[in-house]
Amino acid sequence: MSPSRPMRGLAIIAALVALALAQQPSLAGRFNKVLSVGDAGPAWTDLPGVDDRKHGLADLKDAKAVVVVFSCNHCPVATAYEDRLIALAKYYRDKGVAFVAISVSLDPSDDLEKMKVRAREKVYNFPYLHDATQEIARRYGATRTPQVFVLDGKRKIAYMGAVDDDNEAEAAKKHYLRDALEAALAGKKPPVTETRPRGCEIGWKAK
Repeated sequence: MSPSRPMRGLAIIAALVALALAQQPSLAGRFNKVLSVGDAGPAWTDLPGVDDRKHGLADLKDAKAVVVVFSCNHCPVATAYEDRLIALAKYYRDKGVAFVAISVSLDPSDDLEKMKVRAREKVYNFPYLHDATQEIARRYGATRTPQVFVLDGKRKIAYMGAVDDDNEAEAAKKHYLRDALEAALAGKKPPVTETRPRGCEIGWKAK
């Protein structure tokens, strides 16, 4: 027995609604209240760096992928990941990946002069920028340090969340950032696209 006209009409309406919803961009990720994987990575301009220069995302236009790391000096979890990030930046540099760390911390230990000292001591091999307005972290939906975002060649978010699954490098078993970079460079979707960020909470100034 063929379905009645009202039933066919309802089915058509349901299909159209489903199609419309599928074409709408998602409003946020599972752990990110602002962005979803596949969204355009928010650009920054004129952020001061420890090299006394101003930096913007457009400066990295030739990179095949960009890793944005929200970090700071005072967070013990962020400092626990410094060596791993330095090693990753070194390994992936020849593969066309650019790393950039951004601090939005207003803690006195995180002012630009102290950031310069930290970058010099650890021999950072990527730009270390400061945003006193905290606007770029809000636009990315960043909440903790360290928190990473992988932007693919089209500067769409391919992965966001934690670097890996353990503060101790030797104990880490799931290497989310590394896997995401390998996938992005191969033009593929990472096996894991979003994880819960781990680390110190970002302290926000009152609006």
